[in-house]
Amino acid sequence: MKLNHYQFIIIIALFSNFQILGQDTENGVTSQYWADYSPSTKISEKVNFEGTIGYRTNSPQLWNRYFIKGKFKYKRKKNIKNKLFYSEQFSAGLGVYYTNNFYVSDRIEIIPVQSYSLTWPNTNKLKLNHNFDLEERFELNTKNWKNNFGLRLSYEPTLTLYFQGNSTEFRKGFYLPVSLYLYWNLIDVQQFNDRIRVTPGIGYAFSPKWKGAFLIGYNYSKVTKDENFYKSDVIFRFRVYHNL
Repeated sequence: MKLNHYQFIIIIALFSNFQILGQDTENGVTSQYWADYSPSTKISEKVNFEGTIGYRTNSPQLWNRYFIKGKFKYKRKKNIKNKLFYSEQFSAGLGVYYTNNFYVSDRIEIIPVQSYSLTWPNTNKLKLNHNFDLEERFELNTKNWKNNFGLRLSYEPTLTLYFQGNSTEFRKGFYLPVSLYLYWNLIDVQQFNDRIRVTPGIGYAFSPKWKGAFLIGYNYSKVTKDENFYKSDVIFRFRVYHNL
């Protein structure tokens, strides 16, 4: 697929701005690097399973984080009018995270999650998804095996712009996803109490089974449960999606 001049300018401007932000270490902005593999499979006409295996680290390097998570999704879809679809999903799943900290004790986190997702509108050129998560966070300190319980609510709107194709079939080629994450930590855990994240990126769908995306985001979080200290990160994320 060939990009026109306007699409090329948008892509260059997007990544140039975040490259400058990622170099701003004097103002306390550090970097994180994420890599994800996300397989999914269809179980029935209305039920899907989606999983993710991932790795995360940061610079200056303070930790490495490994995780695996999965969700069962029940989907309802309704055609409101021609080429305009209303779609909603109810899902439940579980995530397991292991954080290898360099200067404090390692942590294991087990997170059951319940979700509601609404996609509207879903036209030929754009799709807007609204996702709401409720997470129960069980964080274990591997030194003494004490458990911290956390509770987090989040809202994630994601706008995806497509350059070709239509909403009723596979859309091959480039697409632009932009996500905003808003977190409400009703009960904090010791580590990773995020507050807000903005993540634009660029993706490419190779086939109905494979697509990939590269995203650069800004993340603002509370460093630890016991300290009133907040930090900013620029996140560089590479994602691979595989429809089995």
